Amino acid sequence: MSVEGARPASPILPRVCIIGLGLMGGSLALALRHCGVAGHIVGCGRPALLARAQELGAIDSGAVDAGEAVAQSDFVFLCVPVETSIALLAQIAEHLPARALVSDVGSTKEAFARAACEIYGASAAERVLPGHPLAGRELSGLEQASADLFANCIWVLTPLAGAAPGQLPGASLASLNVAPAGLTPAQRSLQLALEAIGARVMFSTPGEHDRTVAYTSHLPQMVSSALALTLEQAFGAGNPALEVHAGGLRAMLRLAGSDPAMWEQIGASNRENISAALEGMEAELRELRESLGSARFRAKFERAREFAKLLKS
Repeated sequence: MSVEGARPASPILPRVCIIGLGLMGGSLALALRHCGVAGHIVGCGRPALLARAQELGAIDSGAVDAGEAVAQSDFVFLCVPVETSIALLAQIAEHLPARALVSDVGSTKEAFARAACEIYGASAAERVLPGHPLAGRELSGLEQASADLFANCIWVLTPLAGAAPGQLPGASLASLNVAPAGLTPAQRSLQLALEAIGARVMFSTPGEHDRTVAYTSHLPQMVSSALALTLEQAFGAGNPALEVHAGGLRAMLRLAGSDPAMWEQIGASNRENISAALEGMEAELRELRESLGSARFRAKFERAREFAKLLKS
């Protein structure tokens, strides 16, 4: 799907720094460029990656050092795994212009948000706006990047308004679907830029976000990986028996091809929520096993089918 649309008269984001030029960072740079949303894009990464990003037209300039990269930027996106983002948040703090707004694309938000409150103190709510685009592919790297990656994706923002170090605001995802009144002009510009590249922006709190995605995003990954491991144990690699399926197996295993290093950090940063989701799944699997051959088995399948219909509508 194309994200081509009416270009703004002037860039919404004058000077953007993107740290991390893999699938997410590369796609964000291409999307901002494609839609005319950013005036100047600075990339930060390894020299070879910076050179390739410039060849692709994703960035205008680059720097290996994160402090140097952010020094004159208005908006900074940390497009690296969660733990790396937290380390960078502290590393760039003294180099950021006072006007700069920092966001990220991490799959969990609470650990990042707490770090922002500790590092930036009373100014955290204005200087940091955590985010999470629910988009991606099982393949990673700049060569997989696309300007269309975020078209029609949900991009959750979790403002820190009212937060103090060690204390984050509490609210449900549903109650904050509309932009909070406390957004700064820079934060509203960020929202407009994300919408311009095709994202559907939603608002939440860090804690509620992490609980929600544990079920809607992280649990599917765990199920896919567990299925791959179960098949490996039952058949081993290369067994002709694994060809006996109608396509559903391949669809179920797609997520198992995801980056293990990234998921190691996601699992560590959202451990309690993922554990609760897995316990719920284990209970359902146990009930299915115990109800095999009974009317209760069919009833559970009927409930599952009806619920699945709701998600497709």
